[in-house]
Amino acid sequence: MIALEIKITKNIMNALLLSEQFDSFLVEEAIITTYNTFHIDGHLVKDFYTNEELELLESEEKSTTFSCWQDIRPFCLQLIKGKKTPVSFKVILHAAPLLIEKIAANPECGVAANLIRSLVLNIRYDNGKVTCITGSAFTTFVMDKSVDKLWDAYMRQLLSDFGLDFEEI
Repeated sequence: MIALEIKITKNIMNALLLSEQFDSFLVEEAIITTYNTFHIDGHLVKDFYTNEELELLESEEKSTTFSCWQDIRPFCLQLIKGKKTPVSFKVILHAAPLLIEKIAANPECGVAANLIRSLVLNIRYDNGKVTCITGSAFTTFVMDKSVDKLWDAYMRQLLSDFGLDFEEI
């Protein structure tokens, strides 16, 4: 687990809300505080979908647990955009199953993909600062920390590739 403070808030806001850069991530939760606090639960409500729609999600290797950031992003943008900055926001993103498999397939990884429950990126804005915190969860106790190291390295590289300057805190 690492905590990274983004140096220029505007840059990550643009990457998160105005571009497709984070669209492949899944959303567990988004909480945005402006004139009210808006809470978005990213868990899919399976009763909303037909069996065919759920099968289509699975066949496209999309999550049947969480919504994609691509689908939630327009709502978050609508809540945040305007002349005043939000009081705070928190977005909890998960790596898509294909990314988890990719990280588990790395020769440096000592953990099977089916043991990795989630790889998480928490993005928090508060008091004018944006902090990104990584995390991981497993289906069972795992002593091997290679997944954490690979996930942290992946996120550092991804943020750098997006042109986001940061420092570890």
